[in-house]
Amino acid sequence: MKSRKMDMIQMLEDFVNMETPSVNKPLLDKFANHLLDIIEHITGLKCELIRSESAGNIIRCIFNPDAQEQILLLTHYDTVFDEGTTKKNPFRIESGKAYGPGVFDMKGGLVQTIFAMEYLVRNKTIKNKVVLLITSDEEIGSAFSRSIIEEEAKRSKFALVMEASLNGNLKTERKGVGTIMLKITGKAAHAGLDPKKGINAINAMSSIIEQIKNFSAGINDGTLINIGTIHGGTRTNVIPDFCEIGIDVRYSSEESAENVLLFLKSLKTGLAGSTTSVTYRMREPMTRTDLTKDLFQKVKLLASNIGLNIDEVSVSGASDGNICSKYCPVIDGLGAVGDGAHSENEYLLLDTLPERSALLGLIMTM
Repeated sequence: MKSRKMDMIQMLEDFVNMETPSVNKPLLDKFANHLLDIIEHITGLKCELIRSESAGNIIRCIFNPDAQEQILLLTHYDTVFDEGTTKKNPFRIESGKAYGPGVFDMKGGLVQTIFAMEYLVRNKTIKNKVVLLITSDEEIGSAFSRSIIEEEAKRSKFALVMEASLNGNLKTERKGVGTIMLKITGKAAHAGLDPKKGINAINAMSSIIEQIKNFSAGINDGTLINIGTIHGGTRTNVIPDFCEIGIDVRYSSEESAENVLLFLKSLKTGLAGSTTSVTYRMREPMTRTDLTKDLFQKVKLLASNIGLNIDEVSVSGASDGNICSKYCPVIDGLGAVGDGAHSENEYLLLDTLPERSALLGLIMTM
């Protein structure tokens, strides 16, 4: 695989330069079509394009379809970066590191996947049925992809996720993630002429925020609560009739998530006439089971055979591996080695591209 390093770098540059914001369907679909052509050309297989009305289209490729046991191989091609980001932060190489939007999370992992599959198909060393899913909405919660991922995970003996590693280590446990919107509705009025006729939703929200802060400070089970966004009102001379906050929750158990939701739903503003509503979307934890432990030990041994020393880690960030873990064991973080995900300083270590691709190839032949 080392002999293909320059080809891998060239593909990586091509992928990073094609921007794929999660919410830009035209750009997502353009990339999916390009990627589909590349995979079919390299592998000689006919892949399926699963079309969506709102999200980007999903690619599904099936290798060795007649084998009895199935492995699910998960990747995504969407990124958190807006269109035009490459103009101010273009793909570049400095001191053995590749920089650019999405290079680490997770277009590097996508490149590693394609080259591993090319090698396995060419050498006919795939023993299991392999379903490769390349999704388009992981960074925004996988609303469209979820049911497709679940169906394939139910059929699989294990899932491999090509998300970025943590300092080269693999992720065998992840916290669940909740995205919660809490909205207060008040009543608009003229701020100068009729202030007493209004119900100030922003003032009401200040009380709610304080209650959430106090609740969060008293949690001792590792649950993390972050109020990340706030929006309210229309003009300075109008009593604001709405205010909404966006809350991120990281949790290790369904019970913890339920406790947070029950608390948020019970909150009162103390301001007569105001109402509170809560909407949410939850992505369950990725659980480390006995099967996960056994699978990791096998992967660790394969890694040592090619000179890689890897360990397992538990992280607070979520991935599509969270969706799979109720159905099969999951090894996550098999993708790029680098740092700075979701930032302008995101990078991957170029020397690790071939070795991580080789490791994936070895796992696929187990």
